[in-house]
Amino acid sequence: MKKLFEIPDLVESSFLNRPNRFVAEIKYEGRHSIAHIHDPGRLRELLIPDARLLMAKGTGKLPWYIKAVYHSNEWILIDSALQRNIATKLFTIMDEFKDFQEIRAEIPLGNSRIDFMLDEVPLECKGVSLVKEDVALFPDAPTKRGTRHVEEILKYNGMILFIIFRSSTSFAPNIRMDPEFSEKLKEARNNNVPIICAQIKFDGKNVYYTGRVPLGEF
Repeated sequence: MKKLFEIPDLVESSFLNRPNRFVAEIKYEGRHSIAHIHDPGRLRELLIPDARLLMAKGTGKLPWYIKAVYHSNEWILIDSALQRNIATKLFTIMDEFKDFQEIRAEIPLGNSRIDFMLDEVPLECKGVSLVKEDVALFPDAPTKRGTRHVEEILKYNGMILFIIFRSSTSFAPNIRMDPEFSEKLKEARNNNVPIICAQIKFDGKNVYYTGRVPLGEF
């Protein structure tokens, strides 16, 4: 287990409801308030009434910014803005990335913008917070954008990194939720596109990399 970075000065609250994708109503120190959710996923199994939350002070229009939710005896990061920082740290410690010299972010590629260019190899990064029967699944909502990203990675001989935020024993695409994405990811695997799954742990303050998650059957 290797520490990646720290998220300081978090406070705990409880979840009430989610009126839209980006806003949560919460209860903090006995009072109702609102907080920003920076995660486009549905998170239905995580954001349930009275779920414990960790928040930072908001930097925009809302007073709070949710960082993590407590579920199944662990803190789970649900701030997708952290993914770039996590990926950048992983590039320095995972063997798959040790030979790359130059890292650039948010690079136009085909009809998309890809998260990273490692030397001349494109890499797309996805965060995973859905786990069923110990299997990490992506996506938790249909994603035409995600399918398009995989198509670009296939076309330009790239790599895919899944950052898994909950304890899991394997990873697979969520076929029931998005058959099109799942088929495209299967095509990528069958064409030897590197699909790398990194397990992340958050203890409420520190973010750790705990190892690789193997691919399941798909």
